[in-house]
Amino acid sequence: MFTLSRAMRAKGTAGEPLPTVFHCLAREGVHVRRGQLTLIAAAPGVGKSLISLTLAVKAGVPALYFSADTDQDTMTNRAAAMVTQWRVQDIEQAKQQGLTETINAQLDKVVHVRMDFEASPSLTHLEGNLKAFEMVYGEFPALVVIDNVTNVDNESGEGGNPSLEYSFDFLHQLARDTGAAVVLLHHVTGEYDDGTKPVPLSGLRGKVSKVPELILTLHRIEGDSETGVRRLGISPVKNRTGKSDPSGYWFLTVDVDLERMGVRG
Repeated sequence: MFTLSRAMRAKGTAGEPLPTVFHCLAREGVHVRRGQLTLIAAAPGVGKSLISLTLAVKAGVPALYFSADTDQDTMTNRAAAMVTQWRVQDIEQAKQQGLTETINAQLDKVVHVRMDFEASPSLTHLEGNLKAFEMVYGEFPALVVIDNVTNVDNESGEGGNPSLEYSFDFLHQLARDTGAAVVLLHHVTGEYDDGTKPVPLSGLRGKVSKVPELILTLHRIEGDSETGVRRLGISPVKNRTGKSDPSGYWFLTVDVDLERMGVRG
């Protein structure tokens, strides 16, 4: 047991925001924080992985990214486009031409991000990799991304909502124990699967909204067809440390260049 003052002194990095990547969120007091669970939810193809990969690359802190939903080739192409500002198709063409040394030299600038591509990782697998990270580098990662939480095998033998709830509880405790900002990517209900309208707190798939400290939902906004840049709405539908709106209709916007995997805002 702790007194409040002792708890304040003993908390370590818990509650500290990660370095600012999305300034539109930071200006409104919306931060991904260490020792807490963050959920990012959207329809398929809207940009969950792009937002989370941008966070991992641009925050510059030790990060462990579990890419269960997206294969190794796709994720490395996206990351390479992000750091080189080349188009994804240029990255693919360069690889076909054997110019991998140039690409790898750029990717070596983001060695703070470690990737795991297990397609259906168990909770034991996730916990084991965090412990291995701590043994190798002397500290737990500041950021852990799990893309996508529905791909995680919780080893309970249950399916559906009880399984999800168990995973969320486990990962919430893992964030507390390691001091990492744990970011989960998740799906929305069918009503919002076209990705074109703001997603409320009630639009999350499964009964999972009570556990995360921060929940962000994403939706597409019509962009510029000539430049290929589109806008993405980010709705803070739950935020225990600041402003939020569970309806989803208060949202911040970022510009997204899908050809170069760039996000500005």
